[in-house]
Amino acid sequence: MKLPRTITVLSGAALSVVMLVTPVGAQPSRTVGASTTYQINARHDGSLVDTAVGAPPLSRKWSRDLGGNVSYPIVAGGRVFATAASPDGYGTVLHAIDAATGENAWEPVDLGGSYWWSALAYGGGRLYAQNNDGVLTAFDPATGAKVWTVTLPGQYSFTSPPTFAAGVVYTGGAGSGGTVYAVDASSGAVLWTQPVENGDNSSPAVTADRVYVAYACEQTYAFAPKSGEPVWRHRTECSGGGGRTPVVADGGVWVRDDAGMTPSVLDTADGQLRGTYEADGWSPVPAFDGRQGYFVDEGVLRERHSRTLETRWTFEGDGRISTAPIVVNGYVYVGSQSGRLWALNGATGQSVWSTDVGAPIEEPDEHNVSEPLTGLGAGGGLVVVPATHLLVAYGQ
Repeated sequence: MKLPRTITVLSGAALSVVMLVTPVGAQPSRTVGASTTYQINARHDGSLVDTAVGAPPLSRKWSRDLGGNVSYPIVAGGRVFATAASPDGYGTVLHAIDAATGENAWEPVDLGGSYWWSALAYGGGRLYAQNNDGVLTAFDPATGAKVWTVTLPGQYSFTSPPTFAAGVVYTGGAGSGGTVYAVDASSGAVLWTQPVENGDNSSPAVTADRVYVAYACEQTYAFAPKSGEPVWRHRTECSGGGGRTPVVADGGVWVRDDAGMTPSVLDTADGQLRGTYEADGWSPVPAFDGRQGYFVDEGVLRERHSRTLETRWTFEGDGRISTAPIVVNGYVYVGSQSGRLWALNGATGQSVWSTDVGAPIEEPDEHNVSEPLTGLGAGGGLVVVPATHLLVAYGQ
């Protein structure tokens, strides 16, 4: 069952700012050997360097049926974490799996929640889980023990996956307007909040000096990580419920929307429009490896230069490619609704390996709360694929 957000136009929101009391610190570096949030890292560029993941072909290491549609995985610290829609009604279940064996690392945890959405982040030696009601919990990833829990204030609908960067967990909420939150990862204290239009479906993309979020009609914001002070805003002539996770790559903020707007690239420094590219507004988030961008549009994977936006090669597969791409050591991985997984040479688009995962690999649904947000992950020598109810790991 799909539960869409209702589109509404809002005239504004009350300002709510709490000054940061804990320094954010240095720029988060490109994730090496781990997937720590949606689309691998804090910039959501889908790119990972992991020398433990050999060149494809890969072999299946293990497969788990988690009993409900599965989220994107966190792959870190010798474990794979994912949430799955509860088979017994509303809510989701957090699973911790030993990356080597595929067995439970600790017993599943019921995250609750009004619907079936939840999302994860990892950093600072902790795992962070957020449900649709805005309950954010930090776990000890080794044991599953709860470290702290906070119910984020002021909103009632949470569909923006959290992002960890330099001691802070960033996320968003909606319901009455929208809010961006910065939460102290060590204590769960809310460090600052900022109002936005309108808080849905946008996992914050974080660098050393900016926190970026993008909502319906490509309403895009940049905030200072330490204070939450606004840096710039890209305004358009409409607003409403909904959003899309932005990507920060090659000096640009890459934003998409399904309100009839052309996907855009904004300058990270000032939010000015740098360019547009042709794609369906429902397309998954793109991935980047340097100036090579990988875009899935209407079931086809396209490689574009990040500055000229020229399409240099395409890969059609079976015409049903559904996932957001990820790039691991220069190989691009994408999955299909038919259950096919491919690895492509990122430079040429040549398919070097494919396999049948065993179940449909669904597209990331960024507008509903009928399942956790899904996507590919990698790290610790594995490429990890959520395929409907299954979580499947591949490696050498």
